[in-house]
Amino acid sequence: MNSTLQGQGLNDFRWKNRVLLLIEPEGDLVNAREQLALLRAFEQDIEARELVILVFDGEVIRDKELKVTAIEPDNITDKNFQGILLFGKDGGIKLKEPFTVAPILIFDLIDSMPMRQREMRRKNSP
Repeated sequence: MNSTLQGQGLNDFRWKNRVLLLIEPEGDLVNAREQLALLRAFEQDIEARELVILVFDGEVIRDKELKVTAIEPDNITDKNFQGILLFGKDGGIKLKEPFTVAPILIFDLIDSMPMRQREMRRKNSP
């Protein structure tokens, strides 16, 4: 995660990125690590969808390498939930599912969103 993200809150990603937040408030992040392992095979897909992956361990938000960030957990209303939250660029929660979710399901959901549809049309127009 680059240093420009330090000191932000989740709302600071609004209109710039989609956020996939892996929440595992209890334990040693076994489920989050498994979800991250599945996602690692899809770096280009993640980048194309302007998706930022973060992990909330119940206390702090970590990046996808599990390094602690200064990002505040300001949009996490159910801090006891264990699973994934997908925030759209508008900041709204688009998906809330327990671990583990197949990456293709996340990408298909993102690709069905109107904003993503516009992004794909813009990219494909001459």
